[in-house]
Amino acid sequence: MLETNGNGITLNDMTPQAYEPRMPPKRSEVIAQRIAKDIRTRGLRPGDPLATEADMCASHSVGRSTLREGLRILELLGVIEIRPGRGGGPVVAAPNSRHLASTMALLMQFSETTFRSVIELRGYIEPIAASLCAAHRNEQTVLALQESVANMRADIDDEATFLHENHRFHILVATGAGNPLITYISNSLDWVLDGAPLGVQYTRNARRSVLAVHELICRTVEVGQPDAAAEAMRRHMSESAAYFEKKYPNVMRQVVTWEMYGL
Repeated sequence: MLETNGNGITLNDMTPQAYEPRMPPKRSEVIAQRIAKDIRTRGLRPGDPLATEADMCASHSVGRSTLREGLRILELLGVIEIRPGRGGGPVVAAPNSRHLASTMALLMQFSETTFRSVIELRGYIEPIAASLCAAHRNEQTVLALQESVANMRADIDDEATFLHENHRFHILVATGAGNPLITYISNSLDWVLDGAPLGVQYTRNARRSVLAVHELICRTVEVGQPDAAAEAMRRHMSESAAYFEKKYPNVMRQVVTWEMYGL
């Protein structure tokens, strides 16, 4: 049931201050939190095995069903993976922006958030990321951006290459921003905006337009011009939004659903 504020405006979410837990957390959630804390405390890295189920049951004083429910929570969040077969079991994994995108898509489904809203938010986030990327310019990022642009240019007629390099370019810019939250949010939006699940395709002219603005953004990052980088990315986002509005108006009105992007 949705709540309303004093002015009668519907609230789709709660602030932390307004949230009052009505029930204590489930035992499996507590176990999941303890295991996640233990992974960080012990400095475990992706691929490192966790203790056996029997050992974890004993150390956390829980039954096997509760432990497995906690492990399943962590698996869904990308913290661990369960390897099957002899010698398998839970090992440390690395949650990433794809997992956040899946969670965001679930929230979007229940709040009836449309593709257009995602495009709009991306239009605000990406210019900030580009500006910070240029301000924090480093040679590794510049070389990777140049490589992405070169790959897109060399295979502009191959859809798979174009989509891969388009996604990679925005990941590089977001990572180069040097702010983990911007990186996660930007990359998650990029996952959600992957056109394949919604049937979005780019014409050859559209691809060449994307290539041209990627080249411009790359140059502004290369020479360390934050304002120019932000403006170039703002233009890119504006052109992308206009393309979607013109070619795919029904997609823009479509509600994002979890099954499109769920892991």
